[in-house]
Formats: sequence, C-alpha cells, structure tokens
Amino acid sequence: MVHKIKINERHKLDSPERYQTLPPEKTLMNAGLTENQIFIDIGCGTGYFSVPASRIVGLNGRVLALDTSQEMLDDLKLKINENSLTNIQTILTESYEFHLKEKVGTFALISNVLHEVEDKITFLNEANRVLIPNGTLFIIEWKKKETERGPPVKERLDEQEIKRLLEKTGFALLENYSVTEDLNAYISEKI
Repeated sequence: MVHKIKINERHKLDSPERYQTLPPEKTLMNAGLTENQIFIDIGCGTGYFSVPASRIVGLNGRVLALDTSQEMLDDLKLKINENSLTNIQTILTESYEFHLKEKVGTFALISNVLHEVEDKITFLNEANRVLIPNGTLFIIEWKKKETERGPPVKERLDEQEIKRLLEKTGFALLENYSVTEDLNAYISEKI
C-alpha cells in the first residue's frame, strides 16, 4: 500500500515553507514552461502549481488540472474564483485514465505523485498519450533518502528507477537536477 496525502492534511500542500523552498512559478519557468502552452497538472492537488502556471501560460494558454480527489479540486476551484482565473479547467480523473483527448498538452507536470502510483508504467503511458510529440514531461519526486517530510524512504524512487520508467514509456530524459534539498527534478521529452 502506497502512502498518499490524506485529505485532512491537504493544507500542507500550501504551506509557507513549501512556497519558500519550492517557489512554484520559478520552478515551472526554470523547467521551460512558457506563454501559450497547454499545461497538464497531473495530480494537481489544491493547485500549488496550477495557479502559477495559469499566469505563465497567459490568456492564450490553458491549464488542465487533474486529480482523483474531488475535495482537492474543490479547493482549487475556490482559488480559481478568488483570483478570477479563466484559463484553468479542473478535471476529476481516475488513476490511469486522465479523461483527456490524445496529444492535447504541450507540457505536463507530475509533482510528488509518482511514488504514490501502484502501476507506474500504465500511469506514465497515460501521460505520454495526452502529450503532443516532443511535449515536455516534468517530474518532481522525493529523493530516496531520509528527510523530515515526505513519504517513507521505501516508497521513494531513486534516479535510476525514474530513468528506466521514462525510457520504458517513450520519454527521453533531457535533464535531471536537485530542485531542493529533499526533491529531484526530471525534465524529459516525449519521443
């Protein structure tokens, strides 16, 4: 059984400490998100990355915010209304069915979600399906080491595991780097 964030702990997703260590707008821009893109936030939670992405992609871009939790999406809808955002669409999904057409996104994000997924190959194949050719997949995952926060170490993925998963699901890893003391980032392209 994998560790998933509990609904009653979702406030941790928007903690001031998280904004300081992992500034979402800067993190997305450093990964290559730009104006006019169609951004897919896979496992968007309360919209930590979706809201900043909507500002980056602008009025001619779109944000497709996907989650398996209606409660998380409801929290995001409040933020959308509070900020008068018109380019974010929330979508209730299933773990391995994103309810999107093929080749719709130019840039997809999977942040601190991959370790929660049982069938990672099926999940990443679905991410591949919804991206255009040469689309970007940006993964942020916990480092496989003991940290104050995050899931148990045994559930975390090491860099080699993530590289193998990307290769098996039609992605070419372009870059990987330490994004914080606790997190690694992987930028790949659909091939």
